[in-house]
Amino acid sequence: MELTIAAEHFAAGLSPEAARLLFKQSVRKVELEPFTYCNRVCWFCGNARIDRRSANRYMDPGLYRRILSDLRAIDYRGAVTYCRYNEPLADRIILTRIAEARAMLPDAFLYTHTNGDYLDRGLLDELRDAGLNMLRVQVYLGPRQRFSDAAMLKRLHRRLADLGLAFDFTDNSPGMRYEVRLRYEGMEVTFEGWNYDEHAGDRAQSVPVSRVTERTSPCLLPFTDIYVDHDGTMVPCCNIRSDEPTHRPYVVGKLSDETSIFDVYAGQRLAAWRQALLPYGEKAKPCNTCGHAALPDTPENRQVVNGIAREFGIAPLDEGAVCDAIGPA
Repeated sequence: MELTIAAEHFAAGLSPEAARLLFKQSVRKVELEPFTYCNRVCWFCGNARIDRRSANRYMDPGLYRRILSDLRAIDYRGAVTYCRYNEPLADRIILTRIAEARAMLPDAFLYTHTNGDYLDRGLLDELRDAGLNMLRVQVYLGPRQRFSDAAMLKRLHRRLADLGLAFDFTDNSPGMRYEVRLRYEGMEVTFEGWNYDEHAGDRAQSVPVSRVTERTSPCLLPFTDIYVDHDGTMVPCCNIRSDEPTHRPYVVGKLSDETSIFDVYAGQRLAAWRQALLPYGEKAKPCNTCGHAALPDTPENRQVVNGIAREFGIAPLDEGAVCDAIGPA
């Protein structure tokens, strides 16, 4: 699906019908958090500081079904994924949630990331049978262990041996990344081992990393993606989480009986984020150090993107103006 940027992306007060149409034409991924538990405390994730292990809080089943019902009402055929800052396979309720989504959204693409700690051949088959289209296993080392090729390859082969399936290496980049695709019928399954010293982002300035990016690129995620935490809170980006104290000013809405995903998507808060992040130019906190989903800075891209921005009266903003646009409501 190609994204068409329209004046409605920057407007507030759209009618319910216009909001639904804008969502249908624009959104490619809906990321949901069915529960909060994660068993790991990786150094490159906020879960190293935020407690996600002592309790598990679930998304209300009624809320989950309302989201699916809204998506079904617009014949949604994009992606639905189940990984926020939880470990999706830590609770078998994920099988129920996937099966519900498959029944209500037969043409959607259902996938999730996992750390693989709970994965065995039986669960792999159950995920496929529930309707999952793709599983992406992130192979992690110990919580304080830094990347080495030898350690990652040893860990990767151990995980693959546990499943007993044939596989092919699809990326072999020593010092950076390894990727393996399983030969498994009915569902795409990949194992990925990343060097997070090279690839980790600062998660909207909530995680210390050695490499800092100075962003001037546009970000299209607030146009194409929706992120819903377990309690219905919505944020504009996968790097922002509502349980991180420094991120609370960046919440864009909360779902309820009266507020739908269409309302929040077409609301004033997300419209302000889109306006601030569209042109090439300086970005402000928390986006100024983010390299995620960056568009290459080429003359051609600048001409196209800044041309669209000028069409809608959006000029590159200085840092203070961006802060005003996306800061506290």
